Amino acid sequence: MNTAPRGETSGGPVQGGVVLYVDDDASNRIVLEEACSGEFHVRTVSSGVEALEILRHHEVAVLLADQRMPGMTGVELLAAAREQFPSTVRILITAYSDLSEAINAINRAEIRSYLRKPWQPAELKAVLREALETYTTRRRVRALEQRLLETERVYALGIAAAGLGHELRNPLTALGGALEMGLLRTERVSEALARLGAGEPDLSAAGHLVDNLQTAQRMAGQIADVARSIEFGHRRDDGQRSADVGEVVDLSIKCLSGELRRRAHLVVEVASGAQVGCAPSRLGQVVLNLLVNALQSLPDRPRGLNRVAVRLRTDNGRAVLEVEDNGEGIPAEVQEHIFDPFFTTKEGTGSGLGLAISRQIVADAGGEIDVDSAPGRGTRFTVVLPCSAS
Repeated sequence: MNTAPRGETSGGPVQGGVVLYVDDDASNRIVLEEACSGEFHVRTVSSGVEALEILRHHEVAVLLADQRMPGMTGVELLAAAREQFPSTVRILITAYSDLSEAINAINRAEIRSYLRKPWQPAELKAVLREALETYTTRRRVRALEQRLLETERVYALGIAAAGLGHELRNPLTALGGALEMGLLRTERVSEALARLGAGEPDLSAAGHLVDNLQTAQRMAGQIADVARSIEFGHRRDDGQRSADVGEVVDLSIKCLSGELRRRAHLVVEVASGAQVGCAPSRLGQVVLNLLVNALQSLPDRPRGLNRVAVRLRTDNGRAVLEVEDNGEGIPAEVQEHIFDPFFTTKEGTGSGLGLAISRQIVADAGGEIDVDSAPGRGTRFTVVLPCSAS
């Protein structure tokens, strides 16, 4: 048996995808390998059992099986492959002059085509090229269907979020009004205390209260901005104005300043002047989500051992934002899915939508978001956005 890849030694271009040829006759396997050498990536085995084992562990584009084999015939193998590995294109080779085996294969295994022995190299290569093209087309269609499904799910989330934003608007308006009135009255009390010659402790307390109310007022305004953004976020043509990335990063850090001070040492290296074509509130959602993810990845240990770094620079007309932590890191198998809608490793606490929405926001602005991580090494998210005219 020969299971090593062939067809890569002649220097010619090799067609994409693995062709698995199954035949109990060693001479037939050698002849087919030589015929395909340099153009196709071929693996050969001598039985249907061996073929199914390879299919279980490797991606195979085309399964080419001889009909007359002991133990499991070509039709039986192709029928089993149809059930277990439907994306693999199936082809039967038969030496019989009648078409009964080919008809049986078409009915049972839904083969793409069949070849009759003795086959000609030109005919074999033509059939394999068509089969590989079919396999590639099927993969592209499946990827497109998956992308459309993800888009529909994110859009459905946007509609639900819009309803939430609408419901939040009235209480936030009332909260903003109450804070404004409380701030006005506190300022008047502070002024009255000053006129009455109150002592420094009273004046200082009043001043701190004014500062706290002003901070609460700003935070309420930011929450209102987020509520407005999620209310209209599913509309692609809404809120596409320029944002200063440095200002968005600064505001996002302020929103999480308390948690950041408690959990980690923060490193900020932010260059000013990077303008991008994205609404500040939507870009803020991305930055906040990345910062929250960084904090959640940090283990329970002394604050001085935890680090979160935020870096912003411009490079060839692009704004490059990095959010990096020295937390637990993300395994490779998880990295493949972290941007998928509703995928989460935070049992009971995560919706699995934060990074999916962030990727959508970045894509809408013409940018990209990527992740570099490994267990024990931490994680770095990189957002690249095209700069807009100032």
